[in-house]
Amino acid sequence: MNKLYNTLKKTIRTLLLAVPFFYAVGVSAQTSYSITTNKNWSAALPSTCANCTINISSGVTLTIDGSVTCQNCTFQGGGNMSMSNQTLNIQYTGGSPVTTVFNNINFLVYGNNGKVIVNAPLSMTSSTFTFNDGSYFSTSYEVNMVGSTVNLYDAATMYSTGSSSTKITLSENSVIAIGNGSKSSTSSFTVSGPTLTMYDNSTVMVANNNNWYYNWSTYEASPAHSTNATTHANSTINNNLNCGGSGQHSCSAPVVYGPAALTTSNAGLVVVSVNTLPIILSGFTATTNTDGSAKLVWETKLEQNSSRFEIERSATGSDWSTVGTVQAKGNSATATSYSYTDGSPLQGANYYRLKLIDLDGSAVYSEVRVIETAAISHISFFPNPARDYVNVTLGGVNASTATVRIINLAGAVLQEKKAQAGTTVTFSLQQYTTGFYVLSVMSSDGTHESSKLLINRM
Repeated sequence: MNKLYNTLKKTIRTLLLAVPFFYAVGVSAQTSYSITTNKNWSAALPSTCANCTINISSGVTLTIDGSVTCQNCTFQGGGNMSMSNQTLNIQYTGGSPVTTVFNNINFLVYGNNGKVIVNAPLSMTSSTFTFNDGSYFSTSYEVNMVGSTVNLYDAATMYSTGSSSTKITLSENSVIAIGNGSKSSTSSFTVSGPTLTMYDNSTVMVANNNNWYYNWSTYEASPAHSTNATTHANSTINNNLNCGGSGQHSCSAPVVYGPAALTTSNAGLVVVSVNTLPIILSGFTATTNTDGSAKLVWETKLEQNSSRFEIERSATGSDWSTVGTVQAKGNSATATSYSYTDGSPLQGANYYRLKLIDLDGSAVYSEVRVIETAAISHISFFPNPARDYVNVTLGGVNASTATVRIINLAGAVLQEKKAQAGTTVTFSLQQYTTGFYVLSVMSSDGTHESSKLLINRM
């Protein structure tokens, strides 16, 4: 009996010890790595990194210096990745597909043997992948791009496979740019099976007639992020675009040669030729600077024969006048940033729009942006602490009047002066004792600003 009891006890103990082992195998916790200085992958990470969260600090580069594999990984942190003639294998482990995430990462790939091979769902948010030389990017599961860009430069290729239920989704102004505008570029993007879905002014751009986009499969498109996207039978219905002529490739469905753009519109995804291709504008904003000026910032994702941008302003949103001009790059298949500062905005509401003018004189308008400016935008005073006097300078760019007051902590107004925006007034302080006072400025439009002033007679 004792022998049987001991045998059973050993068996139960063995089973109990095995439970945590099996539990640990099934859970697979994430391991975090922080890359805070420039490092090679071999010095910071295992060659096969499973269940890894890799935090790359802004301004820091993680260089892949060998053939590596990442399974169930997350890359984040605002930093950079780079590799030349190496391979990054992206995979998942476990019974169900696990998404590999890139969040705010800039990834540069170089060399004819540079390869990023993705055999897992892929998510890109606020990230940019740029493939140079003859590098290669392949996907075989869902790809979800949110505010992200894939650049295929030189002779780089992107190849996506899967079934029609496998979606390649571009949203929030995402871009796949095929070519960098160079006539020698032969980069391409092939979709073999998956469904391309595009929202929110996202774009697939083909830069020149040596670059091409290939897709027999269906696609879905909507100008807004909606489940009511329009489904179309063929992605490349115009197969005679930029082909068949002298010095051009032969036309062959379903290939589209550049220059062309596949964009979202109310009609769905459209293919447009160089003769009708608009400037693709994104990210047009208007903000107020601390000195009272207005700053306009915008970006183009594609330009064909563009001449200039005229900046128009209105106080009402209906009567417009030109306040400035910015020269356009002209022809570009890559993102180009522009800005303009209006040093003398109107008091109150300022409506701004861009007039996009081509070399042939044709023009289109951007959406309207509006900002509100105060009569007095910035107050400075010196010295502080003060002894015998204080100079108060009123910022702003409008000829508006403000009331400047010296007030004690009991709320009594000790001195008051009128001043214009952009001028300096001086207050004598010899009659006041040491202590804190309030410097108050009331603009003619009702805006108010106050600061503490220390008078020190020690």
